[in-house]
Amino acid sequence: MMKMAFVCNGSSTRAQLAASIAREYFKDAEIVAAGSIEEEKDEMAKKVLAEDGIKTDDLTLKTLFDLDFDMNYAVVVGCDEGGCPLVFADKVIEWDFIENPKGKGEEAYRLAKDQLKEEIKKFYMETIA
Repeated sequence: MMKMAFVCNGSSTRAQLAASIAREYFKDAEIVAAGSIEEEKDEMAKKVLAEDGIKTDDLTLKTLFDLDFDMNYAVVVGCDEGGCPLVFADKVIEWDFIENPKGKGEEAYRLAKDQLKEEIKKFYMETIA
């Protein structure tokens, strides 16, 4: 089974968005969202994902320190507060251009969601196709 993590430095908001979207594509993969700090699920992320019918109910949240070392992919979806986090996986991908929407309102969340949907679709096509 493929294992992947979506990782975000600072808040885990982008990781939660990305992991939830990725689960729509990578149906058989084990996917987690990780941030550098312990966090609750982001209610605004849940709301904007629900607009597209994407569920977040059983999303696994971890901290960077709890990540497994045997992952196939680690996708860094945000680098705030001191640069990109150090992660270990067979392949590490960095999408450091996605702005952290946390605290910036609903439209910022939608923008991040749309950017992530586009990148994850490309990633899926490159990985699976």
